[in-house]
Amino acid sequence: MNQINQSSSVSTPVYARIMREPIAHFFAIAVIIFALYAITQAGNENLLEIDQREIDARIFIQELSRGEELSVEQRDLVTAFYIEEQILVREALAMELDNDERIHDILAQKMRHVLSGNIIQPSDAELNAYYEQNRSRFETPATTDFDELVFDSTDSLDASILASIEQGAEAEALLELSEGTVATLPNVNSVDLANIFDQEFADNVLAAELNQWQGPFISNRGQHWLRATQTNPAGIPALDDIADLVRLEWIAAEEEARLQQEVDRLWDQYTIVINNSKAE
Repeated sequence: MNQINQSSSVSTPVYARIMREPIAHFFAIAVIIFALYAITQAGNENLLEIDQREIDARIFIQELSRGEELSVEQRDLVTAFYIEEQILVREALAMELDNDERIHDILAQKMRHVLSGNIIQPSDAELNAYYEQNRSRFETPATTDFDELVFDSTDSLDASILASIEQGAEAEALLELSEGTVATLPNVNSVDLANIFDQEFADNVLAAELNQWQGPFISNRGQHWLRATQTNPAGIPALDDIADLVRLEWIAAEEEARLQQEVDRLWDQYTIVINNSKAE
């Protein structure tokens, strides 16, 4: 009887003894978990995992450049833009657009171009409709024509010259009294004038009546005197005069609209997972 028991113990299969070990149990559980994960993800080829730290880095850069904390809506927008970029990158890689070895931003731009496709030219009816719907975009601001008189000297002018300026003398007559140059500044708006000179001088010149000299403004060229000769009211040019500009804007708007439709379509094909794990 003892011999039988001993023989039975020796003949116990090796795998049976292994399965009694705790480590074998853990290994089996790990295999099952891995298999279940593989099965659940097998039908979802468009799983896109996003690292929250990448989004946080984008938000940090935006806040650094703005000098203030982003609102919740702005943070959501940064997140959306990043996800959109990663979707475009994934699609670009699938189309082997990464052969030039450029960075992801460039790949995203390429994908945008691919998605937008070739835009046809607008018909006359489409061009006219776009012009009518966006008339305010093509409005030209009010402008003023000026005479600019520059005396070479930056020293105070003689009383006789100042008196002639006060009386509205012509530039040619004033240049006979002191050396300098005269030029016209057509179609200048308030922003242009402030950029050329400064805001205070621009305000004084624009507030003056027509044909009244205002100055001086001192620069390395000398002293500048300006007078307004004609005002040009704001207006909207006729379509025939700006047809090329309107056509370009129509194409840009149409391309952007079609592009966004394609991006939205791709977005809907993805399952977005944002991993919120903290860096160790």
